[in-house]
Amino acid sequence: MCLTKKAQKENASTSSVNQDSTSVHSTTESSVKNKESNLSRKIRGISDGIPAKPPAKAMIVVKPWVQRTLDTGVANLIEEFRSLAKWTPEGMTVEAFMANKDKNRYQDVPCQDKGRIVLKFPGLPSDYIHANYLGTAQNPKRFICAQGPLENTQYSFWAMAIQEKVECIIMLCNCIEMGKFKCHQYWPLENNQKMSFGDSPNQIHVTKIGEKKMSPEEQCINVTSLRVEWAGGSKTIQHLQWENWPDRGVPQTNLTAINLLSATRGNQFPILVHCSAGIGRTGTIVAIAYVQDKMMSGENCMAMNELLKELRSHRPWSIQNEFQYLYLHRVLLSYFLERHNASYGELLTPENDKKYKTWVEEYSKATGGK
Repeated sequence: MCLTKKAQKENASTSSVNQDSTSVHSTTESSVKNKESNLSRKIRGISDGIPAKPPAKAMIVVKPWVQRTLDTGVANLIEEFRSLAKWTPEGMTVEAFMANKDKNRYQDVPCQDKGRIVLKFPGLPSDYIHANYLGTAQNPKRFICAQGPLENTQYSFWAMAIQEKVECIIMLCNCIEMGKFKCHQYWPLENNQKMSFGDSPNQIHVTKIGEKKMSPEEQCINVTSLRVEWAGGSKTIQHLQWENWPDRGVPQTNLTAINLLSATRGNQFPILVHCSAGIGRTGTIVAIAYVQDKMMSGENCMAMNELLKELRSHRPWSIQNEFQYLYLHRVLLSYFLERHNASYGELLTPENDKKYKTWVEEYSKATGGK
């Protein structure tokens, strides 16, 4: 959890959010149980252990990508990232970002005007929130990349979720990390607890109706079901929090990212992803989905440096450092050479098998403790 119950009580006196422990009506709970979302079923079944076989067109572009990654090696990938570490889109403007400084968590992490989410929910004092669309080969609005909510942007955050018809929120941080606040506690901690945002008649109410781990294998991902209600309707949103991905670092697990993304694959509407700043961990997980989607569509992804520019043209500074850039490659190598060994195992010739082992060793040394 982000905050202990004690910390929650201590913060309650300073928070402007009205919290109410009123239970959800039994009819609502029954409705939720009877109309379990596709996402819930997807989450429940991701550990069946039988991954789908990649399409034939993907195999054509995956094989040279894997070979290129093994041949390039960890040290050269680090240099590849560093050559673009400060790259930003040409002609980028940040007028809304500059006009709403009190709504930005970090003043040195810009939100570009192009592709920003423009809020139209009634009752908001501003149309601004630090968030951008980031699409894939199949969907130009597949993801919304956002900063972790501040106390004064919680209402805007939930308004955005309603406006964009979000069914799933992926949170890649904890509220407090290394003694520093990284995100405000914007959802209830206790079952049947309600939090209310904004003023009548445009209030938004969020109630926690359930909690579980994503799967027996993925204990680091907490799945919370939230009932969101407003004057115009109500819906259930799944909140998936990855609790052990370190800030500016990489997780110890490789396929957790794939499992998390697989659990959201059935979503028809934008998937809302955030960490603290909304560029490092957020950019990395979205990049994994971005590359996967391009490859499954048969698109060439050999020029990963150009792909990084593509991502940053939508969400500036996506993927914050070389460790996260390496992690992107590490996850995809694991996905192709381990999970889909039956399809791509032929790539692991004796020579490539040796290269892969060396690559993994160098990766571990480069990212150790990061």
